[in-house]
Amino acid sequence: MTGYSYSRLRRAKLAFWRYFNTVVDAVRMPIRQPQILLVTGNATPSKAQNVEARLRFLVAHFGHPVRVTRAHRGSMRAYLCSAGVATADPEAVSRFALRRLEWVADLDYESNPVDGWDLLELGSALNRRGARRKSSAIARLTFGEHIQRLKECGPRPVYLFGTGPSLQLASERQFADGITVVCNTIVRDPELWHHLNPAFFTAGDAIYHFGHNPHAQAFRADALRRLKESAGRTLFVYPAQFDVVVRSQFREVETLLVPIPYGEHEDISVDLTKRFNLPHIGNVLNCLLLPLGCTLGTDIRLWGFDGRAPSDAGFWSNSDRHTYPELMQSIRDSHPAFFAKSIPVGNEVQYVKQVHGDLLEDRLAEAERRGFQFRMLHRSWTPTLQKRYNEPLRPCDE
Repeated sequence: MTGYSYSRLRRAKLAFWRYFNTVVDAVRMPIRQPQILLVTGNATPSKAQNVEARLRFLVAHFGHPVRVTRAHRGSMRAYLCSAGVATADPEAVSRFALRRLEWVADLDYESNPVDGWDLLELGSALNRRGARRKSSAIARLTFGEHIQRLKECGPRPVYLFGTGPSLQLASERQFADGITVVCNTIVRDPELWHHLNPAFFTAGDAIYHFGHNPHAQAFRADALRRLKESAGRTLFVYPAQFDVVVRSQFREVETLLVPIPYGEHEDISVDLTKRFNLPHIGNVLNCLLLPLGCTLGTDIRLWGFDGRAPSDAGFWSNSDRHTYPELMQSIRDSHPAFFAKSIPVGNEVQYVKQVHGDLLEDRLAEAERRGFQFRMLHRSWTPTLQKRYNEPLRPCDE
């Protein structure tokens, strides 16, 4: 075990509030109604309508009827009697309820940068705990058996693929000597998908992949197509908090679904067969791709992680062939607070520095001391990754 587990005090606090929610939820069970109460407060009619549409998107995946009702303000009775409570105006709901009750969510997309995650956390909270435990147990068994089959051939390189501009060049190279893991909107390109023949496919962003907007909807439609075409060779790994949406829309490939809960650690080199919990850290590279790669082997090679060039806008550039640039504005329009916080005007590199700077460097270096090797297969604007790139020898240098 590495030193990236949460402190004992932090784990104790988290355990206490989980227990608190379990007890309160059990107490209110006899009076709990199958409804989500939307507290509108001083939100404009258009914002209230927009938030209600997001709630209706969520409850459409439940598999059982849940009403969405409205009230101007919340009350203790509302918190106890409603299956869930959401607000378009956080000032109209108790701060304690927003912070501590799992079934109360702030969905004000103009002020809450994680409103997309809070929507899906609400869906997870309203899903029966017994059902969550059962799906997690099945997922762990499915995952372990798949890993065991992949390792039967002995140690092999593990190739991790991002969706940077360099991904377009991956079709010119063969990766059959190793195990491939792909992510996100690579599903748009069926030719490259089948060329790489991934053992795992993963995605982990609430608003880009699992939300209500047209971009996320297009992603899920293509992801389902690719998984069906793979005929069981590829497992879909994703954070368990998104299972309420995934399990509803991916019924045709249910045996390929592997929801993994976040754990109380930040170890990117965790062996997921031994500790079936994702690290709560950063983006898809840190919390999904690297843990999968380190579970599969010690020789980790990266492609498609170009980083943020000086001329880039937004987070960084992606391969247009493997993303949905025509739908990106739908995410920006739906979640303005997320972009305002993550890539603030004048400090657009903030996010990259946070997730791929010293934090990632420290964890990669610690894993390397334990025998892992990480190699960039092309140049990257991210210093943490660029230092792990070795320029190929030219013929005259050999």
